[in-house]
Amino acid sequence: MQDPATKPIPCDKRRPAADDLLAEVNASYGLDPNYVPGDLVRLGDYLPGNVTLPDMVLRQPAAKALGQMVKVMLADGLAPTVLSSYRSYFEQAVAHQRWVVDDPANADQISALPGHSEHQLGTVVDFGSPEMPALTGSNIDKFSPLFDQTSEGRWLAGHAFEYGFSMSSPPGSENLTGLAYEPWHYRYIGVDMASYLHASGYFLDEYLLKARPLMPCLP
Repeated sequence: MQDPATKPIPCDKRRPAADDLLAEVNASYGLDPNYVPGDLVRLGDYLPGNVTLPDMVLRQPAAKALGQMVKVMLADGLAPTVLSSYRSYFEQAVAHQRWVVDDPANADQISALPGHSEHQLGTVVDFGSPEMPALTGSNIDKFSPLFDQTSEGRWLAGHAFEYGFSMSSPPGSENLTGLAYEPWHYRYIGVDMASYLHASGYFLDEYLLKARPLMPCLP
């Protein structure tokens, strides 16, 4: 979090401190295009190959917690996959442009603008499920609100907080996050905060707005 004694910087030039797991990133709060977390590690060192591509990366605390959570999910007979993890500013620009081409009317609600994606923080995972094709009728539509009907989606909604993960864009969050409902998108914020949000019914952006309602940077 930004020291209130320091001079505010533009909201799209922020560089969260290494110990800040609660940096607000949404349509209003962005990140410096050159910001890259300093402790990214390969997910292949924490997860089996049937869950993730080995060269995907995540911040070390998130990767460690993710490894513990996925181990339990696998033991429970589930089959989660990691579809996306850390994305740089420029990788997000490419991802967003794909949506601009495919669905220009809804692109900004489906995919965050570069600099405004939590993926750049290195603490976010997009999950997949082998049950998705049967629900969507498509083998390529991996990101759908129907994820919440899969076994993996239901498990994550009920247990992810135990490992420090929280759904960033739950139903009804669109006005604050600027994004549509994303039941597959989980962010590591630590067990204490994730447990508090789960018990209170808040989501992270909503909590941060109540906790620090004044914008700590220049719009």
